[in-house]
Amino acid sequence: MDTPFTPVRSARLSEEIIRQIARLVETRQLQINERFPSERTLQEHWKVSRPVLREAFRALEVQGMVESRPGGGRYLRSSWIPDPARHHNPRLEANRENLLQIWEARETVETKAAELAAKFATADQIRALGVPLQMLTALPPAKAASIDFNREFHLVIAGACCNPLIEEMVVRLVARSNEIGFKEFMDVEDFANLLLIHQPIFDAIAHRKPAAARQAMAEHFAELRRRIEVRPATSLQEGPGLLVAKRPDTDGRN
Repeated sequence: MDTPFTPVRSARLSEEIIRQIARLVETRQLQINERFPSERTLQEHWKVSRPVLREAFRALEVQGMVESRPGGGRYLRSSWIPDPARHHNPRLEANRENLLQIWEARETVETKAAELAAKFATADQIRALGVPLQMLTALPPAKAASIDFNREFHLVIAGACCNPLIEEMVVRLVARSNEIGFKEFMDVEDFANLLLIHQPIFDAIAHRKPAAARQAMAEHFAELRRRIEVRPATSLQEGPGLLVAKRPDTDGRN
């Protein structure tokens, strides 16, 4: 059965949902005061999780463009939905250089901290390092993204390196990184998945492999940098009765 709601494929899923809603409003497939389909129906059509779907609607509710009624569904309250990049990109652009500089300093210090932790961490410290990862895999993405596992994980490593000066530098740099609020630039699932790349760091430290721990930490920061690189936006192509999410051609092929 044809539907105006098409599966979402984007680097930032909640923003792509908002863009599709904007297109539906623009083409009058969604009318002001009209009720949205149920969460389950939208999840099936857009192929996204409930936390991602709720994040998108929460952003629209804050702006007064969607009204959510407990037990009564969600209703469109605006005839125009702005591109979410107008709110997201300016802050990221303003802080991109600061983040990159902080991560450069952190990588320099924390790769050494991971290497030393693989040599000197006690059994208790290794168990403490594993707790955030265990909790992360057990919690839904929205809950995982709301808890600062990242800070705890990195500070345990800093404490396990047995060098008070390195530990002090890590504590200060992590605090600076958190002040900028990197989490706010990402979807809940995106951030939770990012935290999972801490696993190779833990494995290397737990197995007493200093070189592997150093390399895993370096790869972690490389992934962080990739997350805030400028990426081409996903465009929407209108098909017969459908809104099709289409990525720009980057390799010269159709």
